[in-house]
Amino acid sequence: MNEKVRWGIVGAGNIAHRFANAVKNAEGAELVAIASRSDEKGSKFAKEHGIEHVYVGYEELAKSVLVDAVYIATPHPQHVSCAKLFLNAKKHVLCEKPICVNAKEAIELSECAKKNGVFLMEAMWTRFLPAIIEAQAMINRGEIGTIKNIQADFCYHYPFDITSRVYNPELAGGGLLDVGVYCLHFASIFLGDYPEKIVAVGEVQDGIDHQVNYILQYKDGSIANLSSAVTVEKPATGYIYGTDGYIEIPNFFGANQLILHKNGETSHIEKPYMGNGFEDEITEVCNCIRLGKLQSDVIPLSKSIKMMEQIDEIRRQIGLQYPFETL
Repeated sequence: MNEKVRWGIVGAGNIAHRFANAVKNAEGAELVAIASRSDEKGSKFAKEHGIEHVYVGYEELAKSVLVDAVYIATPHPQHVSCAKLFLNAKKHVLCEKPICVNAKEAIELSECAKKNGVFLMEAMWTRFLPAIIEAQAMINRGEIGTIKNIQADFCYHYPFDITSRVYNPELAGGGLLDVGVYCLHFASIFLGDYPEKIVAVGEVQDGIDHQVNYILQYKDGSIANLSSAVTVEKPATGYIYGTDGYIEIPNFFGANQLILHKNGETSHIEKPYMGNGFEDEITEVCNCIRLGKLQSDVIPLSKSIKMMEQIDEIRRQIGLQYPFETL
């Protein structure tokens, strides 16, 4: 293949702009195409980011021989159909989080990628941040002892707007899929993917979760206390509590620093990320593709499936099902 991985973007929404800015700075990547259902929106996006090729309709991008990999930036419910379209067209896929809406779809995508022999990864940029990698290293060095508890809250207040995707059940609105997935990934980084028990309570109105609190307990007794919301403001701080101290991570989902609390002392550690933070995950995908790998060791598909299984269980407990689902 070419020296650089040639990227196309699927969808021209807000998150797509962030990816477009990042991919220009990522090692081994080249942004060459944008696909949108709207010619006007796609052309405007291309002009803003200096993209040569504009496709009206995702199918046209899937047919293109000019693109090696795509970033899917569509709303949650469209992830599965878009990913299948490109996987079946032998394109490598980086799909914005969550990888899809439920575990059944995640398994289908995993099987589709394997059948077509192409790369697939969920875009969870948090896992590639230098601050998160440093926290893992500190824990591996035993700096805070044995991990006993994780706390993470990702809650924001979005004013009610019936036209917004946040309040639209047909677009899988609410906080759990939008930001709760960050909390679950954060817990899994430090406690693993296999909690023995999940207990969840939530406020569900008009088909979406307004706020949810969930507790995960693991075989070794460790516990994760997590919450997500679209109607409640909380500091987005992550905590890793050990037997000998704890690590505080402000804005854990996009962390650029850590605070170590140990022996009555506090140490601040700066760990800035490149650009807007998406660069490292893009570089990971490019490296995997050039090596002929079909999955990332950092976020294998099994991990994304486990995340969706946990979300399915939380939704079951709070009574949340989207109108388009047939489970």
